[in-house]
Amino acid sequence: MLSLLGLGSSVVASEALCNKELKVHLDLHAPSAYLNDQQRVVGMDADMANLILTEAGCQISWHLLPMTGARIIRSLQDGEFDVMVRASNTAERREYAYFSQAYRQEVVGLFSHKRDGLPTSLTLEQAQAEGLRLIGPASGWYGEHFQRLRARWQELNLYTPYPDAAKATELFFAHPSRGELVLVDADIFFQNLGPDRYDSVVLNGSSLIVTPAHLMIRKGALDTTDLAAINQAIETLLKEGRLQQLENRYRPLALQRMLPPSLFPVVR
Repeated sequence: MLSLLGLGSSVVASEALCNKELKVHLDLHAPSAYLNDQQRVVGMDADMANLILTEAGCQISWHLLPMTGARIIRSLQDGEFDVMVRASNTAERREYAYFSQAYRQEVVGLFSHKRDGLPTSLTLEQAQAEGLRLIGPASGWYGEHFQRLRARWQELNLYTPYPDAAKATELFFAHPSRGELVLVDADIFFQNLGPDRYDSVVLNGSSLIVTPAHLMIRKGALDTTDLAAINQAIETLLKEGRLQQLENRYRPLALQRMLPPSLFPVVR
């Protein structure tokens, strides 16, 4: 395999091809996925998924019906579509889905209004202890630690759930705001902020939360040989830097400056 890597991804992909037709679900929220002026699907995760799956030999189509996070999971299990992008790999989900290698890192941040003067070192635990309100995801997996914190915030009636990051931004800038803090996908948050409001928010907790993002694929949609081809494509595209180029094409420079220099999954 090492001898093939220098010959380009098309050669690598030809050794183990995915011969399946896969329907990929996308939430249309820029910069992850959206329709451009020509009504073509583009975006960070849309472009990455398209590149990975076609390089692996799969044929793809898009599933663009708006859904909550919980409904997306149920619909994948029911076979309405085959692939979910930007997914977290959990033991429960592995019962009915395969997970690709990480193709990028999802970036989540805890933000407050600069006008409120909250310390940049403020953590979720400290915010909860101080009785601050949090605008946070209605569903989705953010780790055991956050699951416990979210449950406690809900018990305190200080938690406003949002269905997607675009709505989170709307709730955060409502008058009055629905929370002093918002925990949100940073890429979509900055997209909805726009350059005029970049300086009006503060990143709390000292750093962004960076977690692996995977393609989550319904087990009935392919077999392990197809999965190997997809993983091989991801490995090669990361080595070539093509996935990194796509991610940075869509990420605002203001957010890029907040991130560590070595963000992508390590390919050995």
